[in-house]
Amino acid sequence: MTRERRSLARRVVLTTLASGMFGAIVALVIAGRVVGDALGAQLAPLLASRFDAEAARACRDAPARWSLPLWPAWGMRGYAYDARTGAAYNPDAPPLRGDLVGRLGGEPLASVIDLRARDHTGALVFRTGAPAPCDLIQLVWRNPSADRRVGRIWGASAVASALFASGIALLVLVAPMVRRIGRLRAAASRVGEPDGYVALGRDGRPGDELDGLGQVLDRAHLRIRSDAALLEDQRAALERHLARIAHDLRTPLTSLQIALEFAVDRIADPAARDAIASALRDAVYLSGLTYNLRLASRLRSGWNPADDVSDVDLVVMVERIVGRARMLARRRQIELALSVPDEPLGVRCSALAVEQALTNIVDNAVAYGDPQGHVAVVLSARGDGFELEVSDDGPGVPPASLPQLGQATFRSDDARQRDPRGNGLGLAITAEVCGRIGWSLEFAALEPRGLQVRIGGPGGKERTGSRR
Repeated sequence: MTRERRSLARRVVLTTLASGMFGAIVALVIAGRVVGDALGAQLAPLLASRFDAEAARACRDAPARWSLPLWPAWGMRGYAYDARTGAAYNPDAPPLRGDLVGRLGGEPLASVIDLRARDHTGALVFRTGAPAPCDLIQLVWRNPSADRRVGRIWGASAVASALFASGIALLVLVAPMVRRIGRLRAAASRVGEPDGYVALGRDGRPGDELDGLGQVLDRAHLRIRSDAALLEDQRAALERHLARIAHDLRTPLTSLQIALEFAVDRIADPAARDAIASALRDAVYLSGLTYNLRLASRLRSGWNPADDVSDVDLVVMVERIVGRARMLARRRQIELALSVPDEPLGVRCSALAVEQALTNIVDNAVAYGDPQGHVAVVLSARGDGFELEVSDDGPGVPPASLPQLGQATFRSDDARQRDPRGNGLGLAITAEVCGRIGWSLEFAALEPRGLQVRIGGPGGKERTGSRR
């Protein structure tokens, strides 16, 4: 668009300059003709006034030496000629212009002028009415320096006229056009954006091609915004629907998990106990999935956990999360170790979002670790903040795949092999919550196996007193 705009402006400028120069030259040529005619009209009366009775007597008495200096600055001098023979007695006189004599009328004081003679000369033939040899006077002039001055004046006038015409054209035509094209470009760059677009239409009034283009952009912007609003309404409706479904599933899934936990310890048959334990793992997974779907729905609908904060004792929250995970850890024969400070550790956060984010980390370590493995949850104070580490000795994640953890659809091949369920939504929710509330989230591969997740953030309201 910028290149096209510049090209259009360049063409308009060049066209304007050419038109202005042509108009100036034509005007000067016409002006030259008008000035020449006016000069001719003035020279004849001037010559008649200077060729008075005294000048006529001097010419008749000494025609061989007589001449009439009329305009010395231009080298303008008149010589006497015999109308019958066309000869001049003064040897300095130039030949009589026969073409001008042929056009000369027979009445006294008739004159013919030629301002466009060759070699920068001019000539005027004047019938005096005096007797021969002074009945014709030819006035000639030749002044190259004066002609050069006139040429310079004419040239400067032409340039000045062209520049003036170009300036007027730039002011009246080019500058407004460039501004309008600039507005079109700015509007085109914001078509479809919710803010910043400035309508270019003329309220239905007829306009030129640029106005038509502006109306097209206005219609495109309105159509895009209408489609975007419709899609946003549909997305919001879908998010609300998912939130309602997730909320409705919470109670039955919790009841199912409690019933399975009650039954698994009371079944003697090993095969039946294994089946119930597998169902319990599925119930735990579905329960976590519904919580994550509900939280994801709120996040996508515009809810920001950073705007819904309260004072939370992180020690109590982590102990509650680990307590819920112990049943699954026991069924998978995983040793789940917990270390927390003796003192309360206060933070300012959204309790709902943070508890689900931390639950995702602990549940992943327990659910996807190797049976008979180990999971360690360590919460510690770090300066004015805290640090939470969750480590397991399961298959882990290859170092090259660590940067992708936390993406909504990522799970490593090892994770898929050890448990085909899930698509990484839990870690994506955790990454989103940590990012919005300003907490750090890091993943590290452990040697020889395993994965470590580290979360850190600032502390909140100070709490005093021992929990023990």
